[in-house]
Order: sequence, then structure tokens, then C-alpha cells
Amino acid sequence: MTGVIDLHCDSVKFLQAGRDLRLPNPEGHVDLPRLRAGGVGVQIFAAFVASSTPEEGAFAAAREMLDRIDGFIASCPDELVKVETAADCRTAGINGKIGVLAAVENGWAIQESLEKLEALRLRGVRMLTLVHSRDLPWAASCTGASPGSGLSPFGREVVREMNCLGMIVDLSHAAESVFREVLRLSRKPVVASHSCAHALCPSPRNLTDHQLRALADAGGLVGVCFFPAFLSDSYRLALDRECADIFAEIDGIEKRYAADPPGLLSEYLRLNTRLAARLADIAVPLSMIADHIDHAVRVAGVEAVALGSDFDGIFSTPRGVSGCDFYPALEAELLRRGYSREDWEKISNGNFLRLLAAQDG
Repeated sequence: MTGVIDLHCDSVKFLQAGRDLRLPNPEGHVDLPRLRAGGVGVQIFAAFVASSTPEEGAFAAAREMLDRIDGFIASCPDELVKVETAADCRTAGINGKIGVLAAVENGWAIQESLEKLEALRLRGVRMLTLVHSRDLPWAASCTGASPGSGLSPFGREVVREMNCLGMIVDLSHAAESVFREVLRLSRKPVVASHSCAHALCPSPRNLTDHQLRALADAGGLVGVCFFPAFLSDSYRLALDRECADIFAEIDGIEKRYAADPPGLLSEYLRLNTRLAARLADIAVPLSMIADHIDHAVRVAGVEAVALGSDFDGIFSTPRGVSGCDFYPALEAELLRRGYSREDWEKISNGNFLRLLAAQDG
């Protein structure tokens, strides 16, 4: 049986800094002991390429991170296995192994080259998050300068080529204009791998009810994210007040430490500690994750909902969420609310397995 499938984590930064995730990693959210404890069947690792990366080095940066993911898998062959298909994921579970699926976050990585996009697929990448926090020349970000600009002609080519290659189009971080265009263009179901419900927390990173319905109508999924600023409007507003320049600060860190992965991780961890301390008084319980799942299920149906933690890409988590070992508690909360075990199976893995299989159809 396949365990929990988490659609997005940013734990590659720990691998780049030389951390051994086969061992407990208390400064992060994901490590092998906690993957086991949480019943995780497949963890999707995102190779995140910052928009501050010089364009000529963006593709190389993605490849280096993919090397790190492959190295982690190779370091623990009895426990981990690389997966690319739904059948691979199921086989991993049958064999008692945790599947690792590779994604790339931010289309900046392909340097406006369809050949580089194809090269990523040949490396085993099954999902590309089109854009991140800054607009690309060919795709607008929901937090960029021109969120209404949508996709350029090249951006539309990217979507078509991803369909041909069997790569999942990931719309988290995309502007609503991009979201609409992709759903018109794509012949295969897409995801928003780590987003929440705008109706409960009106962050630009979250999906409106209209978007949730449109995603469901197209056979797509939302992976509910665990970041308190996407779950709680009080937390979001406090973050905006306390840390209005957060993206500029992160950009500065990424530029200063681009050639020093251990230094970059240390600076990220310092920033995370400082931000979490500023907002520590705002209670965001684990139950708020279930609230967003409830809302998405009511609006879009249980078949349109999955899990997308954003672990190790977020500086704080809801209370009761220490990392990837917490999934039994989330399951218990949903069962307490009246979900069936079949519902949990759909949300925790079945819906994504269906979508992954559709990419090869």
C-alpha cells in the first residue's frame, strides 16, 4: 500500500549543505526517521532555482540539485527508491521503500529553452512549478509586478511541451491570469502543489473558490500547504506588518551565499528563527490545515485535494506539526471530522496517483 504522498518539500537545501538526511535533522522538517514515522510513501523533492540566480547558471543549478537528490537516494538503497510513475510509487510501497520523486520549482531553470525542459524530463523530473515569487519573461507570478500579464507565446509553448513530455504543470505561485491560460491550454490535469483556500486566508498564493472548481473540473489537484501565513489570516497580516520586505531580504541572502551552500543554509535558518519568534504569539493549530482541506473538499470535491506541505521551505509550522512525522495526527483529525478512511486514502495518495498516471495517457 502507498503511504502519504507529499507534493512539495524544499529539503534539498539541507542536502546541498552536506546534511545527512538519513539521520534526524531537528533544524528541518524532513528526514528519513520522520518520513518512516509519518507513514510517508512518496516525498516529492523540489529543486528550487531562485530567480536571483544568474540566468546563465540557472539550468546548471537545477542539475546540481537533482544530483543531490539522486545522491540521497543512492546513499540509502534499502530505504529509498527513485520513482517517476504511479506504478513506481505503488511498487515502492509493496517493497517497503519510500519513493522519491523529483520536481523543479521555478521555470527560470530552463533558461527559455524547450531543449533544457526536455533535458530535465530525461533526468527524471515529473513536475515543474512554472514560476516563483518574481515574474518571468514568459509567466507572471501571483506576487510579481504584473500579475495580469499571463503567459507569453513561449510560456504557452512550455505548457504544450510539458504535456507532450508527460510533465505535470504546477500552478502554485502562478498569477490567476496564468492559471486561467494553463487550464485552457493543457490537455492533461495540472496541480497547485502547495497552496490553500483564499476564502479562509486571502493570500495571493491561495486559490479562490472559482480556481478550486476550475481545477477540479479539469481533473486537477490542490496540495494543501502547511504554512501558517497561508492558513491563518491573522498570521498573514502580522507577517505583512512585521516582514514586508521579506522577499528582498531572501533575495539578498541568496545572492550573497550563492556559492556557499552551508552559509546559505545557516542564513536561512537564522532568518527562520527570527521570523518565527516575531510571530510566535499567534496561534495556528494543526486543525487549520483540516479547515482548508474541508473548504477545498466542499468547493471542489474530495477527488481534487491532496497534501503539499512546503516543509523546509517555510519558517514555521502549525502547532502540533513538527515535521513529516505528523501525518497520523492529521489523519486522526480528519477521521474525527467524519472523513472515511477511503477519503483519507484519496487525499493522502490516491488522487495524486491518478493525476500522475494521466500524464502518461
